[in-house]
Amino acid sequence: MTERVRVAAAAVAVVLLGCSGDATSGAGRRSNESAAAQREPRSAPMPHEDCVTGTNISSLDVNGDGQVDIRTEMSGGQPRCRETDANFDGRVDIYRWFDPGSGQVTRVEEDYDFDGRVDVVATFAAGVLTSDVMDTNFDGLTDTWRNYRGGRVVELRRDADGDGRVDTWERFDDTGRVTYSATDANRDGTPDEDDAGTPAPSADGGSTVVSAIPTTPTPQPTSAVDGGAAGGAQKGGRR
Repeated sequence: MTERVRVAAAAVAVVLLGCSGDATSGAGRRSNESAAAQREPRSAPMPHEDCVTGTNISSLDVNGDGQVDIRTEMSGGQPRCRETDANFDGRVDIYRWFDPGSGQVTRVEEDYDFDGRVDVVATFAAGVLTSDVMDTNFDGLTDTWRNYRGGRVVELRRDADGDGRVDTWERFDDTGRVTYSATDANRDGTPDEDDAGTPAPSADGGSTVVSAIPTTPTPQPTSAVDGGAAGGAQKGGRR
């Protein structure tokens, strides 16, 4: 009888230990998920920096209507920042900042739908696109974050449902094919375990880009309107 009691007690201890370990593991997993969720970007008002603020300003009328379409602030003979009215409606649509030494673009802000609000902010290193943040539904809030390598997108995060939290993750190889795709159906702020790491299928048996967000760099260092010109002959203007 004593031996049976000892065996039973040992069995109970093993079960309790296992349950305790599972609980601890679960708590640790939840804690890790919470920490991971906190590291993800959150929706916020689209960032904007003042561009042409100095006095050494060169202005250009592109279409000859007597109104300034491009204003470039110069510093040491190099463009520091440029504002462009791409659709000639009297409002700035594109802001560009330049490195004062190399003259290469360092930042671009662009208003895609011409509503007067910035929809994409892109950053560059040595003239090459490295990251951007976008407002794809034009509500004034950030909802898509992309990182680039060699000018091509390699990682995308997106708030698809508009609750302010990232719920879509995608990674891409150098050819633009999806190598990782995950969503957050349970809304805990982290990729769901059952779909994390699963590539999106394509007709040829591989995986390809399925996101509605373009994976090629959208903001460019120059545009068809300003052509990268540092300035022009006309001074003054309506802004």
